[in-house]
Amino acid sequence: MEKVIIPGLAVMALLTTSCNKKENTVIPATSEQKIPYSSLSSSTSYFSKFVDDNGNSTVDFSGQTTRTMMFSEIDAYIKTGTTGTLSAVKLKNMFENKNNPFSDASLNSATDKVISAKTAQSFSATNADAERQVFLGYFAELERISALNGQTAEQGKAGLLGGKRLVDEKGFEYAQFIQKGLMGAMMLDQICNVYLGDDEQSADNTITVEGKNYTALEHHWDEAYGYLKKNEVYPMKDPADATKYLESYLGGYVRQVTAAAGGDPEGIFLAFLKGRAAIVNKDMATRDEQIAYLRTNLEKAVATVAVSYMNKTMAESDPASRFHELSEGTGFVYALRFAHNAKINRVKSDELLNILRGKKDGFWSLTNADLENVRNQIADAFGIDKNVEVNH
Repeated sequence: MEKVIIPGLAVMALLTTSCNKKENTVIPATSEQKIPYSSLSSSTSYFSKFVDDNGNSTVDFSGQTTRTMMFSEIDAYIKTGTTGTLSAVKLKNMFENKNNPFSDASLNSATDKVISAKTAQSFSATNADAERQVFLGYFAELERISALNGQTAEQGKAGLLGGKRLVDEKGFEYAQFIQKGLMGAMMLDQICNVYLGDDEQSADNTITVEGKNYTALEHHWDEAYGYLKKNEVYPMKDPADATKYLESYLGGYVRQVTAAAGGDPEGIFLAFLKGRAAIVNKDMATRDEQIAYLRTNLEKAVATVAVSYMNKTMAESDPASRFHELSEGTGFVYALRFAHNAKINRVKSDELLNILRGKKDGFWSLTNADLENVRNQIADAFGIDKNVEVNH
């Protein structure tokens, strides 16, 4: 997991406080000084900028931190499939937080925090269940092929490819389908469609939630931020190693789409800051502008990463490297269906996935012409440079 840089014990306390949506009794709010937008910059601390009259931070996204920790444990467990046999039941329990599946006892006790419930949440009940079944199917495949990790994978034969990549008979690396898929199905969906969506953004912004020092609307905005990252600024370098950054999962990939690749990670952070300040300022027009910016640019960043992976795959000839890059890219093609603007919607995403995974021999018989087809359709939909590559 990434490190958390926290400017004070008050913030430490709020990040470890559980988010309980049942606490909706409210008390009169204390007044907050309005925040000039000109005071916001890429170095502004998200934690210390938004405070109550007593100087206490009003930011709390502990629930998102907890779910990201659960995600990390799922990810770590899946990686053990190269040396041991995975259990689909255990993975399902981790996905649904049942039967104490986590090594961290605090995650087991967080019974109201469930990844499956936050997966494809913005979809209709039928479609959301279908997306959750996709992950359950991946878990079953991982159990099956992890039992074959003692053999070398080849066309039509599951096992380890390059000595370290667990793939099925078609070369599919399910670890990457799951990791990148959940970045879309949980993180991107929760940010753009749930917490920045009409229902959550219609919450009260006049009085504080009972027992808290933030309004419901402030809290919902912070929860969106918490799914992208959990540090006070974005992107944030590791103070112990300036060549590294502290972001992980969705936030880590969005950070990699720099201005040279048509992205704007600092602009995304500023939009989160400005939107939160606008809520404090009771300026809903400015808040709405930031929502539109975030939805557009987060979706474009994911699309750019998908295009980049297609390009990197085409440059690889070694099957282990080629299929690893392609599995990551395939996961991001799936993730695009969860973007708010849905330029690559569920139907289109399935169409592209069928090009990538629909051949009898899967990745083994996939050609660069197939990859160019998928790449070009995504790039054209977003106006992305077809040859873009980012530093994954």
